[in-house]
Amino acid sequence: MKLVAGDMLWTSVDRINEQYSYLNNHIECDVLIIGGGITGAITAYYLTKAGINTVIVEKNRIGYGSTRASTSILQYEIDTDLNGLSAMVGEENAVNAFKLCEQAVYDIEKIIGRLDDKSDFELKECLYYTDNPSEVSALKKEYHLRKKHEFDVEFLDREQAKSRFTLPIEGGIYSRKGAAQIDPYRFTHALIRQSLEQGLTVFENTEIDSILPQENYVMLQTTNNFNIKAKKIIIATGYEAKKYFNKKIATFSRTFTIVTKPVNDFSGWYNTCIIRDNKHAYNYLRTTGEGRIIFGGEDEGVGKESSKMSNLSNNDLVSKQKYEILFNKLKLYFPEIKDIEVDYKFSGIFATTKDGLPYIGGYEQMPNCYFNLGYGSNGILYALLGGQLLTDLCLGKGREELKLFRLNR
Repeated sequence: MKLVAGDMLWTSVDRINEQYSYLNNHIECDVLIIGGGITGAITAYYLTKAGINTVIVEKNRIGYGSTRASTSILQYEIDTDLNGLSAMVGEENAVNAFKLCEQAVYDIEKIIGRLDDKSDFELKECLYYTDNPSEVSALKKEYHLRKKHEFDVEFLDREQAKSRFTLPIEGGIYSRKGAAQIDPYRFTHALIRQSLEQGLTVFENTEIDSILPQENYVMLQTTNNFNIKAKKIIIATGYEAKKYFNKKIATFSRTFTIVTKPVNDFSGWYNTCIIRDNKHAYNYLRTTGEGRIIFGGEDEGVGKESSKMSNLSNNDLVSKQKYEILFNKLKLYFPEIKDIEVDYKFSGIFATTKDGLPYIGGYEQMPNCYFNLGYGSNGILYALLGGQLLTDLCLGKGREELKLFRLNR
């Protein structure tokens, strides 16, 4: 599949010169991470902080896969709302998942405080809304469940929403805590720089050709015929990891994003909060530190790997139509913002699980192999949870939360 296509914001505006050598000899390590995107970087940060001898291998360049197409909205909310998730996994587990995501936002804030680059991180408030009057009662039910479990939320009816937003809102849940935004490419490199000081080794342009799990270790071979012997491996290759499973683990879609040039004001956008609607293929909005608007959505299922949507180019008519739809919606939503001009257009493969939760943990068919797969809209927060949980697992401290994210659920 063509994971990303188009003009990427982050790798265009960020000037990062770090490069890493490719593997050219046989090595051994305690933990090998396959995948040098934001998930691999977060996982390496926690492992090296715990004193574990860790190596990252990335088949391309660090941060040049799905990471550079991430809109990097960090929210305690997940793809499945709290009521829906409660019906799937029980209310206690559902609340726990939301609370873990909420805490993960503030854990990232703490990490940012230790790094040499703040990565345009900013705590934000967020709005989850509907423009359909028939869905307001369901949204109120969602609000009451969140309020019951002490999430810092208020409900906005149509008139209250009109006083804050120019969007067509019939009802909304406004959350005052548990959300943030970040530059994922800068964050990835800042994490790796910190981890290098803690003993991390990184190899770019190093592709794994075979994985042979053994009773007490894993033997791997690169496409250049160099061997890696690791006590454990963590696969953090995102959507490419599906090749390791003999069952369907997620539904894949392509999501489209436009990014504006910096605008002069944000009239009609209360507190420049993160915004998301409640549609099945939802739209989402955020800003950047330099005043750009990022607007994404209009998802389309990709089908098979050989399908047109799986390999869609940015110049295809479908892509152009999607970007035009997003641009027209953006102007409709914010008629008082007069200087909207699109600067970047890109798309990327996106995966969702049935319950909206990630896959974190071991896989019985592959001993000593673990997965950190942050499928869903909360990929970065899930990556952080995976980094914490798998580090504890490598230290012999299995945690109860792993049951919630297990691969065979």
